[in-house]
Amino acid sequence: MPTNSPKPEQLELRGRQEPRLYTLPPRAGTLADDALDLWTVAGRELDPWQELSLDGIFSVDHAGFWTCTEWGELVARQNGKGDIITAYCLAKLFLWPKPDGTPRTIVYTAHQFKTAREMFRRMRFIIESAPLLMAELRGGARGITTAHGEEGFELSNGNRLLYLARSRNSGVGFTVDDLVVDEAQEASVSAMDALLPTMSSVENTQVLFFGTVPDELNEAEYWEGVRDRGRAATSPRTGWIEFNPDGSDDPDTADKIDIYDDDVAAAGNPGLGYRPGLTLEQITDERGEPGIEGRMSKESFRRQRLSIWPNRRAEVKSKLSELDLDVWDRHKSEDAGVAAEGMVLSLALGRGGGYGTIGKAIRVDESIAVEHHRTDRGTRWIADELKELKEAYGNPLLVLDPKNAAAVISSLDRAGVKYLAMNLDEIAAAHALFVEHVNAGLVPHRPQDEVRKSLEFATTRNIGRAGVTWEQSDPTKPVSMAQAVTWALWGVLKSEASPKKPPPPPPPPAEVIARDDVAQSETNLASASF
Repeated sequence: MPTNSPKPEQLELRGRQEPRLYTLPPRAGTLADDALDLWTVAGRELDPWQELSLDGIFSVDHAGFWTCTEWGELVARQNGKGDIITAYCLAKLFLWPKPDGTPRTIVYTAHQFKTAREMFRRMRFIIESAPLLMAELRGGARGITTAHGEEGFELSNGNRLLYLARSRNSGVGFTVDDLVVDEAQEASVSAMDALLPTMSSVENTQVLFFGTVPDELNEAEYWEGVRDRGRAATSPRTGWIEFNPDGSDDPDTADKIDIYDDDVAAAGNPGLGYRPGLTLEQITDERGEPGIEGRMSKESFRRQRLSIWPNRRAEVKSKLSELDLDVWDRHKSEDAGVAAEGMVLSLALGRGGGYGTIGKAIRVDESIAVEHHRTDRGTRWIADELKELKEAYGNPLLVLDPKNAAAVISSLDRAGVKYLAMNLDEIAAAHALFVEHVNAGLVPHRPQDEVRKSLEFATTRNIGRAGVTWEQSDPTKPVSMAQAVTWALWGVLKSEASPKKPPPPPPPPAEVIARDDVAQSETNLASASF
């Protein structure tokens, strides 16, 4: 038996049903019992922690309005948040008519269409399995719309439940009463800016956020704001609930949490032992044991399975480097793109090689324009992408830190992608030169928010006696964009400083030698042997 296999008695461990943190504004009562009764009519049941969530969500004040116009729930994946969302949407669709008699519109949104589609299928199965619910649909089965991008349900009274994937144009043309934001760690500010105005003319609305701890590539600013409001308990209309181990929100204690403690797993997974697919055996396989790697990296396990999400330290908001961001902002321009022969490419990988970033730079008169080309998860795409760029732009120079890029060096070699490896002195010089050029107003760039954010949250660390380089100050903010544009700018300066090899001299012109030109003592070319 493997050393990390759980003992039989350990398999009986169940997830903690009380959240570590529960913020609920003062209320006069709750309508959760009505929602739970409807869920029973649909032939379903909930775990205690799910019922607690609905109890908070459906809280009302003395005027009968929803106590929580904003609700946030932080819980690890596979624990059953989908049942909370579905029970909520079912109740809002079938119960509690609006006081003015107008139809209600509920919109469920997810970052990916496949998630929205899956949630639609879940609701469809529930409704079609309950004759009492099917009878309320407009025209029976005709009240179910399955067209791609238009999935939803409509009742005879006009109430609608729609399923959408988020985008900059999500919700355009809709007036929304209730909004569910699933995969909230991927809810960008631009997507929320498109969705929230759909509710501005409606009374007694609710917005619900369900998500996990974001990583470096998630656009989680809005989700983080919901978390901060919920934890602070200062917003009169924000409810918040999170399931994670004690100390998860404290940056001084979060890293000290023992991820191998089964009670820690129970605190972060309320569905443990309740959900058929979520067992301690599975969690043990994911986390591994001390000295034994599991299926997930330790960092991913802490984030995705335990929901450990420390608050941002106050000092992160202060100036973290000598880079002048005001000067950086003044020199952004849509015309400063980098896409021509003569440019330099750069490569920077994220922590643990979980993602990669390609940067570009090119000389423009006295300035050097920089650009973020692409950041994506994994590393298998990198060699092919760089090879295509080299073929398209005249084999530009590629610069990288060989230690940082160790995970892809072999794939670059196999693809025939040549690169210039930077040493510590050159990495430190690249940082100093980048800061100097930016502060002198010599680095035009396209307006790329992700690069600006990376530079804003990047601090520095010493690298031996050579100097400093970029370092993350916040684990949720990637530093690879800052590294990539910095190293690309250095690559331009390096290529300009490198002496150009003179072309080889041309071969001597061909000379025709006639038979009569051969002296008597010389070899006769007509009969010479070679």
